[in-house]
Amino acid sequence: MTEPIILNRRPGPAIISQLVAASALDYPFVGDVDARLATWARGEGCWAIAFHERRPVGIACTVTLDDGRYAGWDCLFWLEVLPEARGLGIGRALLTQVLDHHGERLIISATAGAAPFYAALLPQAQRSGDLFVVEAAERSYARVA
Repeated sequence: MTEPIILNRRPGPAIISQLVAASALDYPFVGDVDARLATWARGEGCWAIAFHERRPVGIACTVTLDDGRYAGWDCLFWLEVLPEARGLGIGRALLTQVLDHHGERLIISATAGAAPFYAALLPQAQRSGDLFVVEAAERSYARVA
């Protein structure tokens, strides 16, 4: 198996459009635009793109929350691997990048289907249902290496 290549940069419009179009996840809209595209268009977020066999097959984006209980916290906004690339360690590699590049706390509001993935890889995270809070001290225990 070829290791995924992770680029920590804002994806170009072709890549972001391709990954949103192929996405199996439902995201809210900002006006009439998918929230992921709206975040990208505003120049917000910290992005990581995973490539396998020279094709973009996975993406992660974190944002800083600006209101509510977790205002000011980093939040994993989107992590997804295309179905044909699942099982290759790409989700794990993307999560590693996210954990390595963020501050004291990271909040993950997982879908029900993704919660077991995060629970297995982040056993020390504080968890309430599908909400995970990862503190900097807990990252050394993450099973993502």
